[in-house]
Amino acid sequence: MMTHRERLLKIARGEMVDKIPFIPRIDLWHNAHQLAGTLPEKYKGLSVEEIHRVEGWPLHKMIPEYLKPERAEDNIHRAIGLYRLKEFPYDFEFSSDVEINIKQKEGGGEYMTHVEYHTPQGMVSVSHGYTKEMKKSGASITWVQEPAIKGREDYKSLAHLFGNLKLKPAYERFAKWKKEVGEDGIAVGQGLGIACTSPMHFIQKTLIRATEFYLHYHDFYKEMRNLAEALESTYNQLVGILADSPCDAVLWSANVDDMITYPALYEKDFLPWCHKAADRLSPKGILLVTHTDGENKGLMDLIANSRMDIADAVTPYPMTKVKVDEYYDRWCRTDKLTIHGGIPEMFLLKESTTREDLEDYLDHLFEVIIPGKRFIASIGDTTPAGADFDRLLLIADRFEEEGSLPLKGSAFRPVREDQLKAAAKVVAPERVGSERFKAVHEDVLEGNNVDIKFHVQDLLNKGFGAKEILDRGMLSAMEVISGRFRDGTVFIPEVLLSARAMNEALAVLEPYLAGEKREAGGKILIGTVQGDLHDIGKNMVFTMLRGVGFDVVDLGINVSKEEFVRKVEEYKPHILGMSALLTTSMAEMKKVIDALVAAGLRQEVKVIVGGAPVNEKFARDIGADGYGADAGSSVDLARQLMRG
Repeated sequence: MMTHRERLLKIARGEMVDKIPFIPRIDLWHNAHQLAGTLPEKYKGLSVEEIHRVEGWPLHKMIPEYLKPERAEDNIHRAIGLYRLKEFPYDFEFSSDVEINIKQKEGGGEYMTHVEYHTPQGMVSVSHGYTKEMKKSGASITWVQEPAIKGREDYKSLAHLFGNLKLKPAYERFAKWKKEVGEDGIAVGQGLGIACTSPMHFIQKTLIRATEFYLHYHDFYKEMRNLAEALESTYNQLVGILADSPCDAVLWSANVDDMITYPALYEKDFLPWCHKAADRLSPKGILLVTHTDGENKGLMDLIANSRMDIADAVTPYPMTKVKVDEYYDRWCRTDKLTIHGGIPEMFLLKESTTREDLEDYLDHLFEVIIPGKRFIASIGDTTPAGADFDRLLLIADRFEEEGSLPLKGSAFRPVREDQLKAAAKVVAPERVGSERFKAVHEDVLEGNNVDIKFHVQDLLNKGFGAKEILDRGMLSAMEVISGRFRDGTVFIPEVLLSARAMNEALAVLEPYLAGEKREAGGKILIGTVQGDLHDIGKNMVFTMLRGVGFDVVDLGINVSKEEFVRKVEEYKPHILGMSALLTTSMAEMKKVIDALVAAGLRQEVKVIVGGAPVNEKFARDIGADGYGADAGSSVDLARQLMRG
């Protein structure tokens, strides 16, 4: 009889086995319930591994236990992507000319580490830690409050730090952990940082705030490229160490998403390092894993051709745009990748779905993945703290009863090569208000934040009204950007650059607009709810709403219900927008709505909600006025609500 480890390795290498294994990731769920003392009676006192063994599930060992180091100091350098943990088969050493100063602060359930790195090229500082809300939600890694790159001057210091960094094997530490996992799963080794695919990915994901990356990539590309070249030394050392390591698999690439790691960036700066890793590791029999927990519609072919072996945390429709059958057709039937995931976490939440919804999804899943080769069932991305655990057991029972291979059902037709290509998009003709405003219009489309100021001033000098310039030259261009973003033909960088150009032009127009009658699209407050520190989605909604003429105030992240109520009372907005990426923070949205009711303000403001775990049903059940699936649909929703 095959062990869990043997079965998983065979599936990952494209072999047909006896059954589809089910491996839920339950570490965040376990962290939250253990802290709250609410673990089910059956599991009280048990570790994550013990629960898996009780249920007969293979161990889920894709993601490191970042908050469970052997020594507290092993996580000190988390904010620059360096760890001394059991899952990392290497260690690191700074050059002797780098001086490190560390300050730590703890109290009130919160913890923060501040580190300064003094190099001959200057000093960079970082801060990371966790909040009470993070611990309550079961967070498995600290939050970077202060990133290393805050300005142009930081690139040289970091280039010195990483250009002189030495990596060395830590095989004994890794082998000890691998032995503990044994035949109950695959002990997956880690790449650099949180599975940063390449030097540029490392910069984007580890060293700089997410939205700032795109502006720096445009403005300071030379400095960024110099840092990436310095990091190549670290990556070359890493690949050599991993190739000789006792790893069966390595998590090489994580958190790719077609809006964040958009196709052009992935192809230019990520894909070559996927191939370099495969060149060295694949001949040694070491599998490569990519953690594809985001929106992958624009990356389907690139990921398929990345030479990765396993796509972990695959999260299909309805949480993202790609359906599970398309994933299976394009990745598994073509023998490109093995899927590890495939079951959206929203089906574990009573707030988002019913038990019948889950059953229907599983019925569909078993039909479309026939014959079942190259499929490891798991939750994409993880079991949320608020999950109905009985649903997890239901999924396990279904795979135990129906997961024998090959799956039987109606015959399927092998997918043709022409069907694998994305359908060509038909883009409606784009209209400019007038040739007279063409230069300003093009400046916004191209994100030209320098020339637009002169073009706007030239139009003003020629006697054109500020409102006319704004409406026919600038807002018309942002409408185009909004449409392109909605249909996936432009990505975050273009939107941010266009928005910056808009802001530069508005600085010129504002004195003139003050003297003209101008009606904004409406006043909107937006913020990420308490307990949630994510802001990329919220920032994109803010940018798009502001770009098409709404008066928008950003309240930031981790906003309490009391703060939402205060700001609604102060600003008297037409619309309040709330965002949540964590399933644990979704409940805060209902608390905010209840607080607005208690304050007598609910009838004065429309409430819209959004975020990965949120859906139409949840929005309706908590009493919101609407749900925005993405930035583009949020603009449409806001306009609809303003029309009443």
